[in-house]
Amino acid sequence: TMMIPSQVTMVPLFIQMTKMHWVNTPASIIVPALASMFGVFLMRQSFEQFPNDLIESSKIDGAGELRTFFQIVFPNMRASIASLGILTFVTQWGNYMWPLIALNSEKSFTLPLALAMLIAPGEVINYGAIMVGAVIALLPVLIFFLIFQKNFISGMLSGAIKG
Repeated sequence: TMMIPSQVTMVPLFIQMTKMHWVNTPASIIVPALASMFGVFLMRQSFEQFPNDLIESSKIDGAGELRTFFQIVFPNMRASIASLGILTFVTQWGNYMWPLIALNSEKSFTLPLALAMLIAPGEVINYGAIMVGAVIALLPVLIFFLIFQKNFISGMLSGAIKG
């Protein structure tokens, strides 16, 4: 499913958002991003690499499924979860196409849509305002990355180190 372009899924996704009355709400942007194909793939690979010995030892110690997940598996998956969160945030922060379809009120436009509105057809393009907007748009992503860079880098390297 990762080979399918996201544009192919936009019409069915919009129909689904319409039926759920989520068009022009933040949920129409957030919920589809939480269940992305890449996210499912990344987390599946992370769980596949998790050592079964730890799970078996927790069962021997008498831990149930939920306790094993929340006290052993989940803490060890923090780096992968942080990496997925950062990648999803950065991707959705700069997303133009889906918010253009899902949001129809100028009040709820995302930053890329607001920047695109600065380009009025037939008028002189104010490149200064657009560049200032682009720098302002970059700041939250940069701050977000700087805060979580340790988790991001360790999450990206976790599959590369065999031990």
